Amino acid sequence: MDIRFSGKNLSVTEGMKEHFKEKLLKLDKYAPRLVESHVVLTKEKYVYIAEITLLARHLRAYGEGKAKENIFTAIDQAYARIEKQLKKFREKIKDHHKHGLAAAVSKKNLKRAGVPLGLTPMEGALPNIVKAHSFAAKPMSPEEASLQLALSPENFLVFRNAATQHVNVIFKRGDGNHGLVEPEF
Repeated sequence: MDIRFSGKNLSVTEGMKEHFKEKLLKLDKYAPRLVESHVVLTKEKYVYIAEITLLARHLRAYGEGKAKENIFTAIDQAYARIEKQLKKFREKIKDHHKHGLAAAVSKKNLKRAGVPLGLTPMEGALPNIVKAHSFAAKPMSPEEASLQLALSPENFLVFRNAATQHVNVIFKRGDGNHGLVEPEF
């Protein structure tokens, strides 16, 4: 990580740099991929000012500290503000719903359900469309389609209704009956 120090009306010593680097190592648990940090240390009359800017992927944190005692107190105040922002950012991206969608879509559950691993949905992305079957929708009555669905291991059957010549879908319902979808054109 790139660390840049600059001082205005104040010379930056090795002690100041080491103090900040010790603090920066502690921030690694909140944002492990810190890219860059800018530290500006200033003295204006009797007040020490420390400005810290951290850059990471999808994050920019800024903290400012002022102290009359010494520059180390100002660095600690700026660090505390940065740490608060990083904690808030981490909580925002953390998944608190372990028993929600993430658990339901785990590879183990998908494998148990018989879904091929290539079909697993990715978080935040649209699912891929995978062509499963090509078929010729042969004309038949809904009763004939129901008999064919009862013999099939599939949960639905697409067919052409012999009476209307429209494509219909018949599916297995949870109560043991079959449902019929007739689109209106």
